[in-house]
Amino acid sequence: MKPKIATLTIERFRALRQLRINGLGQVNLITGRNNTGKSSVLEALRILASDASPSVINNILRYREEDIGEAEDPMRPLDAEGLLQISSLFNGFPQLADKPQPVSISTNGVPRSMTLTLQVAWVSEERDQEGVRKLVSQQQGNLFGEGEGIPALIVEVDGSKRIITLDNFRRYPYRGRPFRSDFGDEPSLPCVFVSPYGGERTATLGALWDNIALSDREKDVVEALKIIDPEISAVSMVGGEGPRQQRTAIVRSSHLPRPVPLRSFGDGLNRLFGIVLSLVNAKGGLLLIDEFENGIHHSVQLDAWRAVFKLSRRLGIQVFATSHSWDSIEAFQKAAAEMPEAGVLVRLSRKGEDIVPTIFAEDELAIATRDRIEVR
Repeated sequence: MKPKIATLTIERFRALRQLRINGLGQVNLITGRNNTGKSSVLEALRILASDASPSVINNILRYREEDIGEAEDPMRPLDAEGLLQISSLFNGFPQLADKPQPVSISTNGVPRSMTLTLQVAWVSEERDQEGVRKLVSQQQGNLFGEGEGIPALIVEVDGSKRIITLDNFRRYPYRGRPFRSDFGDEPSLPCVFVSPYGGERTATLGALWDNIALSDREKDVVEALKIIDPEISAVSMVGGEGPRQQRTAIVRSSHLPRPVPLRSFGDGLNRLFGIVLSLVNAKGGLLLIDEFENGIHHSVQLDAWRAVFKLSRRLGIQVFATSHSWDSIEAFQKAAAEMPEAGVLVRLSRKGEDIVPTIFAEDELAIATRDRIEVR
């Protein structure tokens, strides 16, 4: 399978002043020391795949505690202090009053290339002939200069434009009436993200489970859970009927008299459940996994990687994962050796103010792991 993203270029996003990664594969493991931009690469991919969905950007900002806090008065316009958190998306945390250069994220691959840019600007509200509200960019260099307007994030994807007012990034934003966008309703690529810590939120996993329940992909999830506990024979999600009712994952095991909550089996099984459930939901798109090894014992990491390689090929999924664990890298290399040309390791390292990638394809990675060359 030719990768959906063969080349990834990220410019002026967070710590990534200019990063270009060539030769990506079907399953890609990104390594490197702390603060080399591993998670930022996944964030850039999430933004690109979603066409810079406001909910995705909000999720990214809130995870890093960079979202704009709750306003005392929701109707009060944002000021320079309120805009500070948005600047974290731009390289060097620039002053937004100086109108920083746009973030650019672009790819080459199958079935098409993609380009997305993010820029901050003033906008003004207009009405079209049908009376529909529309936001229009103003030609003004200083975000806090003279004149009136609405501060906004301008998103351009392959020539189409979306304007997102920065009120949307408040913790409890004031929601006005919707405005017209040139984007379609569907994002560029299906994309599912798995966070670094344990299982995902129950509400998130419940929705993912509903998408594949009673399908062949449900069997894939059960087979993956057997990597950690071979006695597991079935899994399901229960609850959620009432407005405040939580969903709970339960499993049937041959050595237990009745189904029990999945969380009773420990963090490793819950982590694997979240990864594989996310994987089978990413059919035809991208799966992003931050810190793959978290909660998964080194003795089962090889089988876990094998499951990722197998399912990604069968379901047409391109995987991007991060790790700083040598055990995970070694297990990845062994799984990649069983599926030639599928696995690529990308090591990110700092050189001055730049972050530079080093690519290890299957043969090079085999040599590196055999000779214990540092690739983390």
